Amino acid sequence: MHVGYVLKKFPRNSETFILNEILALQRAGVQVTIFSLYKPDDGVFHRALADLKSPIVYLPTRKPEGWLEQMRIHSSLLSNNRAEIWAQFEDLLHAARPDLWSILTWGFDLAVLLEKHGVQRMHAHFATISAYVARTANALTGIPFSVTCHAKDIYREGITKDRFTALLGPADFVVTVCDANANFIRKNLGGEKLDLRVLYNGVDVGAFHPKERKPESAPTILAVGRLVEKKGFHILLDAMSILLKQGHKPKVWLIGDGEERDKLKAQARHLALDNVEFLGMRSQDEVRSFMSRATLMALPCIVGADGNRDALPTVLLEALAAGLPTISSPVGGVEEIADHGKAGVLVEPGNTAATAQAILDLLRDPARQAALAKAGRAHAEQCFDLKTNVAKLQGFYEKGGRSNKAKA
Repeated sequence: MHVGYVLKKFPRNSETFILNEILALQRAGVQVTIFSLYKPDDGVFHRALADLKSPIVYLPTRKPEGWLEQMRIHSSLLSNNRAEIWAQFEDLLHAARPDLWSILTWGFDLAVLLEKHGVQRMHAHFATISAYVARTANALTGIPFSVTCHAKDIYREGITKDRFTALLGPADFVVTVCDANANFIRKNLGGEKLDLRVLYNGVDVGAFHPKERKPESAPTILAVGRLVEKKGFHILLDAMSILLKQGHKPKVWLIGDGEERDKLKAQARHLALDNVEFLGMRSQDEVRSFMSRATLMALPCIVGADGNRDALPTVLLEALAAGLPTISSPVGGVEEIADHGKAGVLVEPGNTAATAQAILDLLRDPARQAALAKAGRAHAEQCFDLKTNVAKLQGFYEKGGRSNKAKA
């Protein structure tokens, strides 16, 4: 089985779940070629990239005359698929996609590359531009494609049932990463029209393990994620201000970068939180080291103003596997990660006072910390083991979906 992964940008420091998935497929003997629309610009890369044997093909960026020459060379691909290309054009026009020409030309390029590399099926992560490019290549070649939906491609304002089903209707099957997502898609986005499957992202439960735990002597809170609204880090800072006024000053390590970095730093200064350390983007190995030393992890997720929210934050899965107690909010699939409160503490989204109290209570209760660590590890092994979950995904690829049923 040769699978082509179609991604917007690879590698990305904030999308370790994609790298982990590809590496697990690689270890299982699946041939993978990665097709990326853009080159990376994070500046921080995970050591695990050194284990990647799959080739990465960056789709070309050309001047207009370059596209004309490419299309002349492969004119038969266009002439044999006029109806299909016109349908793609009409749909993109109806969707008012400003990147219409980029999608069509990348789809054309991808179609040529898929046949050159002998790819048997495509898989895109996120129902966004990468899925549109895969859909276009599918229209030109007939090579089946599938998509994994996460969060920003489901919940964000402006995503409609018509657009969602128009994009994913031709997909062989659609994966999403938690039951909460699947329920939302079925209720709001025409999920009954799709071959929709739930499959949790996995984590390496061998690499993230309680045996590595060496907590700091002083109470220490770890927070990891992109510095964006939906992560709720402004809630965490306000909670730290409440604790400071009560005479409590635990250390806070905040790892990540993003559009709210300056705003959050200004908030910390305004609240006189000199116990909060902004550590910027870090590699997965560094995050694992911080997890081993922290007392607990806090990720007080909220629903953003545009409707965007977290679905299945990888750092919470890693914390569970590592035996690090977690405090979060029942947003998206977080409740499934916390096993409805059995494997992690859940606090009402946006409730600063409750977040502060939950942190204080857990810091004061080593027995509760130990119980959560044990339950979290067991839950990670049962539901979020990377090897087990990627084996299920491999089965999806091998058995196929609608395209195989249509041939039967």
